[in-house]
Amino acid sequence: MTALTRRAALLAAAGLAVAPDARAAVDLSRLVREAGAESGDLSWYESNPLTALDRVVSAFNRGTGARVRVRPESIAGGVGIVGRVANEAQAGGRTADVVSLGGSGIMRLQERNLLADAGWGALGFPAEFVSGPALLTAAALYCVIYNKEQVRAAEAPRNWDDLLHPRFRGRIGTWVRMAAFAELAKVWGEAHTAEYYDRFLAQQPMLFRSTAPLAQQVAAGEVAVGLGIYHTALPAIRRGAPIEIVLLDPTPISAIWTAVTSQARRPAAARLLGAWLATPEGARAYEAATERGHPLLPETETGRRLAGLTLAEWPMAEKDEYARIFEAFNARVNEASAR
Repeated sequence: MTALTRRAALLAAAGLAVAPDARAAVDLSRLVREAGAESGDLSWYESNPLTALDRVVSAFNRGTGARVRVRPESIAGGVGIVGRVANEAQAGGRTADVVSLGGSGIMRLQERNLLADAGWGALGFPAEFVSGPALLTAAALYCVIYNKEQVRAAEAPRNWDDLLHPRFRGRIGTWVRMAAFAELAKVWGEAHTAEYYDRFLAQQPMLFRSTAPLAQQVAAGEVAVGLGIYHTALPAIRRGAPIEIVLLDPTPISAIWTAVTSQARRPAAARLLGAWLATPEGARAYEAATERGHPLLPETETGRRLAGLTLAEWPMAEKDEYARIFEAFNARVNEASAR
């Protein structure tokens, strides 16, 4: 079985798949015209800093030529976005026209009938890019980060079993929220993942409240190896820190989806922004600004690095099962001890 076929089969089981036509031509011209017929600002709720979102908006305006004034708002986390949209909708006031967040948040909004059917598939996107009312536009990747001054390249973790080597006992750092392991269970199964998780905890990992300080402490040499998130390690690498990133197989991911709200005042412009984010041009611009690229587009650095790897993530319809496993794994560690 070829790597592509193997990856496609496993991704299909997880709700994502590699599309040979991932570069499928999507004609945005009609959406540009429709968006031009609307008036007013386009409100976009996202969790990235405004400085990053403003860069995305500038690229969107240049790339589409649309006369759309996008007003991004940075709201911390998917829970924050869901709560904000739900409260504003209940109050009868204006809410976002378009939102970008994780699959669990998309499900919560869909359950409240707060998302519109944007017809993403009819625009020409591969089926693997679409889940209900949402369009896949990016992803965060879980990865290994190691300090090259403390760990020789020949001894660096290259697979999941390598993290269990006695040389790393007491020298591993990880996020206190065990999302990577919960996502891994979709590919490995809950029993096998739980058994591996027991062995990982026996390595006495140092717990961190956020993945950004985790990457910083690996760079500083406080811990030799970190199990963290790809984009949080990139700033340290740019500053010249002696760290290296390794993507393991399977690679747990947290997909970012974009959807139009049911109360959107500029639905055409919202569809245009969402569609553009899932094109190679839009995905590259979003990645350049936020460090999060599209996992199924080889034109992005994220897609290129993931080539040949299996992606582990629970599909949107099974996020409740993910949440159950996530909470069970989290209960095994003492969050109060996290740094």
